[in-house]
Amino acid sequence: MAQAQDDQKLRLILASAPRPGVRVLALNRPSKRNALSQELIDELLLQLRVAADDNGAQCVVITGSESFFSAGADIKEISQIDAEKAHRTRYLEDLCDGLHSFRKPVIAAVEGKALGGGFELALMADFIVATPAAEFGLPEVSIGLIPGAGGTQRLTSAVGKYRAMKVILLGEPLSGTEASNAGLVSLLAEPGKALEEALDMATKLASRSPTALRLAKEAICRADELGQDERFERSLYYHAFGTKDKVEGVSAFLEKRRPVWKS
Repeated sequence: MAQAQDDQKLRLILASAPRPGVRVLALNRPSKRNALSQELIDELLLQLRVAADDNGAQCVVITGSESFFSAGADIKEISQIDAEKAHRTRYLEDLCDGLHSFRKPVIAAVEGKALGGGFELALMADFIVATPAAEFGLPEVSIGLIPGAGGTQRLTSAVGKYRAMKVILLGEPLSGTEASNAGLVSLLAEPGKALEEALDMATKLASRSPTALRLAKEAICRADELGQDERFERSLYYHAFGTKDKVEGVSAFLEKRRPVWKS
């Protein structure tokens, strides 16, 4: 029983890949191909809340195994859910809300397959780092469902209607190379190097002003979700002028030194 419980949980890759300001969350259900059970989702959200409150964690990297980032929602669990229970338990809704409200940068490091809810989890990130052989798919229609964690919306926004139709309606996955060519993957890494490249990117992000990162992410997400709104961007821009990080950043630039962020 203890092994079964452990298999639901996340493990933190900190000792093997320490980077200042970076928290790494690795999906760890190897026997289930990192399928997203409700327990695993709850643990992921708990760790994100911990990272949100940790001033020492400026960026989060989410990764899986070499073969599977995540195979998606736990099908055995889905078989026990009807429409009423799906509404009542907010199935997958908490995952969407949790990532949406997380204000720090998130990077998905994808080796192997990211399918269904696993692909949707990657789409919730701010950056996707993947290898050419990675596979991104949304096969829900093959079991009588549709993507329910933002897949139809985020994928269409990222790659356009017609390519999204092929991935979702026809069930044709994208390779890492195809996803990169479509603008979905931020960085294409060499085989076996997705996590390493994601950590390098996270380290760069962690060196930036935490306040500026949060404000810039908020402005970009607002534009992606609601369309261009220069007034909203400007309000955040003016807000940045009153922050300690603006004072420190400008002073460090003029004094030709590395900034020491205050937030």
